[in-house]
Amino acid sequence: MALPYFDAPSVFTSAECDAIVTLGARGPLEPATVWNGVENHVDTRTRHAERCYWPRAAETAWIHDRLDALFAEAAARFETEVDPVFEDIQLIRYGVGAHFQTWHSDAGTDRYDARRISASIELSEASDYEGGVLEIAPALGLARTLPRGGARLFASRMIHRVTPVTRGVRYALVAWTGKSG
Repeated sequence: MALPYFDAPSVFTSAECDAIVTLGARGPLEPATVWNGVENHVDTRTRHAERCYWPRAAETAWIHDRLDALFAEAAARFETEVDPVFEDIQLIRYGVGAHFQTWHSDAGTDRYDARRISASIELSEASDYEGGVLEIAPALGLARTLPRGGARLFASRMIHRVTPVTRGVRYALVAWTGKSG
């Protein structure tokens, strides 16, 4: 059976992960939101984390460029076509108790045609936290196998969640792409 995801173990170096987290520390980090079919809103029972959005800009161009290449590689593997990243990317901070507990799709009713591939990039060392596992159905309960700077890519329509962090802090960079028009 083919895996429902594609792993890229070395998207960013450790020093680049540090630079991304430092950029995020300048903030502003704010409560992560969820889409309820009408609007984005804060619901910590569903998703408890902090995040900031980054548009494609001079300061983040190197991150976007790296993601564009990564998504092009994933698109070939998933046999689909995608544009360069056209939505803001997210830095997410999961502290103790933080999660995205509800099973969800990144290509919900608001982005069904636009989002084809999702990426979650590990910015923390595995030893920095416990819990915080990205679970993608049907590949449930997989232990983290990616090193710091590694990415897991999957079809945006696949349901997934992040289990609660029980110790430490997990940083992740999250992005999507598909066809913008």
